Amino acid sequence: NRFLSKSARLDPIRDFTPITKAFETVALVVTSPSLPVDSVQELIEYARRNPGKLSFGTSGVGTTHHLSGEAIRLLTGIDWIHVPYKGGPPVLTDLLSGQIQVGFSILATAAPFVSSGKIRVLAVNGAKRFHVIPNVPTVSEQLPGYEAPSTWGGYFGPASMPQAVAQRLHDEIVKVLTRPEVRSKAEDIGFVIDTSTPEELTETIRRDIAYTSRIVKAIGIQPE
Repeated sequence: NRFLSKSARLDPIRDFTPITKAFETVALVVTSPSLPVDSVQELIEYARRNPGKLSFGTSGVGTTHHLSGEAIRLLTGIDWIHVPYKGGPPVLTDLLSGQIQVGFSILATAAPFVSSGKIRVLAVNGAKRFHVIPNVPTVSEQLPGYEAPSTWGGYFGPASMPQAVAQRLHDEIVKVLTRPEVRSKAEDIGFVIDTSTPEELTETIRRDIAYTSRIVKAIGIQPE
């Protein structure tokens, strides 16, 4: 990640051949049931009444979850503290124990705790609702002006890959990913199949780089 490391040299557009986007993860904003809020609006209001007393946990500095929390802070002016972890599960561990009050987590990690009522879901942190939990609104629905970053995976080849080979790979990969049984299995673990053309994938990368650059600059992260 060139925003975090001075030694990062790879350029995702220059050094690879984009083939297709494959999936997006379903991300959530979650809290402990002991926090007296039931929506993002109420969370913001609570944070304003209690400046510096709320902390949000994420899977690490510079992750999309971290950028999400900072984007909310920049948009609303709330004063809350970022607590980075090495991965997603420790976020929920400390949320359950009361060490932090808010967490950003993918659905795949949070699902067992959501179904058992041990944590509360305030929002889907994505561009649209997830049909498996249709009554949970997105952050953007509750916070006008908020733009959710996406966490996704895709297929790439080396920069020198012939166009005909890349197109053949694209067609075969998309054929598999769009099978109903593959979509269903993916959704069972909190992933949404989302394929693209190579050109669309390139545009997604450009958009994500611009988003990350804007937030990183605003919060003053310097590459090490």
